[in-house]
Amino acid sequence: MKQLSSLLVITASAAFAQPPQPFSGAVSGILKGEDGTLIAGGAILLHLTRPPTSKFVQQRTDWSAATAAGGVFQFTGLPEGTYTVCPHVRNSTWLGPCEWNLPTPTATISRSSANASVTITLKRGAAVPIRIDDAGQLLTRHEGRTPGAGLLLSVSGPGLFFRLVPLVSQDSNGRNYQIVIPFGTALTLVVHPSFYHVNNASGVALSQGRSTKIPLLVGAGQQVPPFTFTISGAGP
Repeated sequence: MKQLSSLLVITASAAFAQPPQPFSGAVSGILKGEDGTLIAGGAILLHLTRPPTSKFVQQRTDWSAATAAGGVFQFTGLPEGTYTVCPHVRNSTWLGPCEWNLPTPTATISRSSANASVTITLKRGAAVPIRIDDAGQLLTRHEGRTPGAGLLLSVSGPGLFFRLVPLVSQDSNGRNYQIVIPFGTALTLVVHPSFYHVNNASGVALSQGRSTKIPLLVGAGQQVPPFTFTISGAGP
């Protein structure tokens, strides 16, 4: 009898130790703007934030896809769990909610509900253009070649966060940068030249090796005129 009880305990333990049955869920949705525009060509990052506890497998946590015509997207073959859905539309004025701490869509799939659908509505933001005049091509000549040479353009705000201002184009006389920010949010444009001599649009020299901070607040529907800076020289 004792041997039978031990056998039952071992059998039960082995049953509980078996890995869970395979599961395949899906998250689908539509990406659109607040004006109803269906957004094709947007990037969707899916991140598994709360996977079910499992000691049998190492879970994948990130997937990416592009929205098709009509703004539709779909992820299949997903494990159980709760996901955040982070959209981003390059070269547009649609704000990425995960970038700016805006409400972020979530989706949960489980064995009882293997398919989830979300509709993501993006807000418009204000485009902030920045022109760096560099007729001497000093940035190109020293970038990655001269130790300490750099020009940092960023936007900072509450919570100690900052966003680098992306480069969008360049020509023989300089570079164009642009960042899209939320309307009605108090932010700061930070220009930090290292090694380069930089002047603002009024011809006033910025401090070399120190950050120049410019208040940035755009009211609803306003357009931002370009900020213009000039590289006048390089070196200590």
